[in-house]
Amino acid sequence: MTSKKITLEFSNCIDCPHHSVIRDPDPYDSFCSDDVAVVCTKTKRKGRKPSSRYLADQSPYKLITTSCRPYNTRKECPIPKWCPL
Repeated sequence: MTSKKITLEFSNCIDCPHHSVIRDPDPYDSFCSDDVAVVCTKTKRKGRKPSSRYLADQSPYKLITTSCRPYNTRKECPIPKWCPL
């Protein structure tokens, strides 16, 4: 049996299997109660703030975008320069 090499190209973090969309509601604005954040599960975060009222600050993973309206995740998630891939 021969092995095959597969190469995948992504143009947005939303297409990457290492992204995760997490809840990130604004604790001070009920209009933004459905906001989300997108994190890179491949990269651990420095400066995590477990006591923050913002859920994105509590994430152990590096942030790609925060306080994002759910319908804008693709628009706000171009691949950052620090991408581990």
